[in-house]
Amino acid sequence: MRMERDAADYQAASLRAPHERLRLLVTVKTYPTPSARYQETVCTAGISSDGRWIRLYPVPFRYWDEEQQYELYDWIELDARRPSDDTRKESYRPVGDITVLSHVPPDNHWEQRKQLVLPHASPSVEYLTDAYERDGTSLGLVQPGEVTDVIVEKESADWTPRERAILTQGRLFGSQPKPLEKLDHRFSYRFRCHGTDCKTHEMMITDWGLCYLYLKMRRECGTEEAVQKTLAKCRDVVARDKDAWFYVGTVYPYRTFIIVGMFYPKKLPEGEQGAFSFD
Repeated sequence: MRMERDAADYQAASLRAPHERLRLLVTVKTYPTPSARYQETVCTAGISSDGRWIRLYPVPFRYWDEEQQYELYDWIELDARRPSDDTRKESYRPVGDITVLSHVPPDNHWEQRKQLVLPHASPSVEYLTDAYERDGTSLGLVQPGEVTDVIVEKESADWTPRERAILTQGRLFGSQPKPLEKLDHRFSYRFRCHGTDCKTHEMMITDWGLCYLYLKMRRECGTEEAVQKTLAKCRDVVARDKDAWFYVGTVYPYRTFIIVGMFYPKKLPEGEQGAFSFD
């Protein structure tokens, strides 16, 4: 019952706080994590209609009604407020219902998505790290100059006792989804940014799509084959025929960036490549 009381208290406080109406293109949705207050939450991020990076957290995504369960590259509309316990400038807490407005399709090598997303890219992780120190920037999009490795690391197959207790609590309202599966492997990219001053970065991937692929393959094929198929997907994202970019963000309260999503349209045929510049 404590989780329900905490959630109710938080919702009451949210209704009293100043709200902002947001229209957001969803570009990031991370795999759910256990939460003492909300049972489990998803971090969602995207670009607002006025050109800002926005993070929505917490989002109890799997407990929402189907009509609110947005997909990547959906335009959504919602009320949100700035949180008191998260100082990152992009962070907002959803208040009330979310409305799904439309979907941006991947037609013509993701051309419409490129027009919406790439103008908001940053030159490098180093640029974002400097921006974090300067003004609290904690979200961005970078293009790897060279991916040198895809790393897989084994993790515990079981939730901790505390996490298990959180995830098995009863819930008074909302749907009751299937139990949240525990990821027993972590996948990361090791890469260098464009430019000569880049240090090599090694970043964990928390993208929901990649995590779901691994869990689906684990159920169907077993762990060993699931690892290989997920590694193959990671390599395909950054293959020579792809124009790969990484959505990166920090996990509060830490300043370290991780990969929270990938943007990887196929390259246009020879002679049709468009130029992109940070100028």
